[in-house]
Amino acid sequence: MLKELVQMLVKDQGARVALQGGQLQLAGISDVEHRALIDVLKNGNKNEPMKANIWY
Repeated sequence: MLKELVQMLVKDQGARVALQGGQLQLAGISDVEHRALIDVLKNGNKNEPMKANIWY
């Protein structure tokens, strides 16, 4: 199900924008999953690993 959802969001820019703007709610996924999905959509197709910035 999640795979189909991601494919739909990749194809339909309007749905992606609505999700990022909080106008589209997704039933069946947790708040953490929702935030992770939005984070992935914001970062696009960057093939970079997550980086941690550590300040001393």
